[in-house]
Amino acid sequence: MKIAQEKKTSPYDVLIIGAGPAGAAAARTLVKNGRRVLVIDKKSLPRYKVCSGMILDRAQDLLLERFGAPPETVFCRPSMLNGVRLSMSGVTFADLPLKKKTIYNVWRSEFDHWLVMQSGAELRDEHRLIRFHQTETGVHADIADPDGALFPIDASYMIGTDGGKSLVRRSLDPAFEKKIHWSSFVQDYCYAAIDLDPAYYYMFFDPSLSAFYTWLHFKDDFLIYGVGAAAGRPIDPTFRDSTRYLGDHFGLRIDSVKRRTGCMVSDIPLHGRFHLGANRVLLAGEAAGFMNVFGEGISSALATGHMAAVAVCRAGESGQGALAIYSNLAEDEKQATFKSWESAKTLMPRIGAESDGKPETASG
Repeated sequence: MKIAQEKKTSPYDVLIIGAGPAGAAAARTLVKNGRRVLVIDKKSLPRYKVCSGMILDRAQDLLLERFGAPPETVFCRPSMLNGVRLSMSGVTFADLPLKKKTIYNVWRSEFDHWLVMQSGAELRDEHRLIRFHQTETGVHADIADPDGALFPIDASYMIGTDGGKSLVRRSLDPAFEKKIHWSSFVQDYCYAAIDLDPAYYYMFFDPSLSAFYTWLHFKDDFLIYGVGAAAGRPIDPTFRDSTRYLGDHFGLRIDSVKRRTGCMVSDIPLHGRFHLGANRVLLAGEAAGFMNVFGEGISSALATGHMAAVAVCRAGESGQGALAIYSNLAEDEKQATFKSWESAKTLMPRIGAESDGKPETASG
């Protein structure tokens, strides 16, 4: 890999890896507190994100508090949903209790891009973290530009917000990574019809389904549905099973599939073994293991990104270590995330893992 000798950069206060909601939240808080911040993302922005794009109760509050109301350009049709409906068997539904009257229905590509642009930080997309090391006073990182040339970045701190398959976390703690189990998720974007009201998000937990979680919702011209298969279970037959189920019970009729996407989700929040970082490198959002039950991660991403940034600011002012400050700030978030999974185990018995009764934190 060639070295980009011509690229000279002065030190940053914070380097953020990943331009999702956690990275944007961290960047916005840091910039508002006078820090010089660089955000990098390996994708060209705006970029696709495997996510339902539902902004629920708490995420709405955090969004409005720290970023303001999102523009119309980030919303899908319908822009607002009336609620979440759960089916435990057949065609009978119960509404999930929510505090807000409506749910924001957004495209994550446009939503995430708007968030990071609102942060005011310097942004470089199509830039990848290659490696990094820490010193007593900072972090040195080698970054690859879109042409593959390497150039160095020096910062006082680094915040990893690079998702569930975080390179930052993997580099910090390879032993921690080996303990993670992964579940497979797949969803289709279809031109299709179904006998359900498009103003709701649907979740199916019928015991006859091989999937531990099947979901369905509408965005613009697409009917989108997906499944989660427990660790070690094959995803393809699980997906076919849910497709048949939706056809038999709700008249799913597929004309064509525009796109099939998938991702892997860790069992970190299920066990409460969050990883907040090490020394001058902090982790936030899904990189730290924060994802609530049913895959809702935007609220935790906005919350923990902000907390990590606050910790960095307070460390500079007080002399206390940023990681220790962040650990204290994130304690309630850890408890709430872990409890969300504990409370849903009766709905998703096929997740096939048991927690030890209390959340833990790995910190390098």
